[in-house]
Amino acid sequence: MISKKGNPVAGLIFIVTISAFAIFLLITGYIGNLVATEMQSKIGITDEINDSLQTTITTSTVTINTLWYILFAGLLLGLIVQAMMAQYYPKVMVPIFVLTLIISIIVAIVMSNAYVKITEQVDMATASAFQSGIYFIMTKLPYLAVIVGLLAIVIIFTRDGSISSGGGVIN
Repeated sequence: MISKKGNPVAGLIFIVTISAFAIFLLITGYIGNLVATEMQSKIGITDEINDSLQTTITTSTVTINTLWYILFAGLLLGLIVQAMMAQYYPKVMVPIFVLTLIISIIVAIVMSNAYVKITEQVDMATASAFQSGIYFIMTKLPYLAVIVGLLAIVIIFTRDGSISSGGGVIN
């Protein structure tokens, strides 16, 4: 049976997951570009090898961003759907959700600052330049945490409790 309770820590999971994946992709982009560029200069003796290594460089610098956008959109959509499908909560639960929102904002500030510090490293600056969209969102992560958290709280707590998420009447 699927639980229809809203998860107060879903916003925190969202923030941590997209942050960790952004840092992972930054490092992966750096390593992929570095290794493929070095290999191309050392063993790139045929057109097939050069084309293969160039594809790796393109993937490391351009295509890899798409993975993050897909994860970001999927988690955001999942968070909103989960809030919409949550069963009725009494208003007494609002402080718990607000507390987890505050914790999510604090974690978002830390993760945003950590990402910026990593991108400021000389070696990572090039990889970061190719991931400008991820950089933009990661620098705005605390604001995103506030917006998403408040949206989820509003969705969950503005119900009147007369209709469950399954469409039936609650007795």
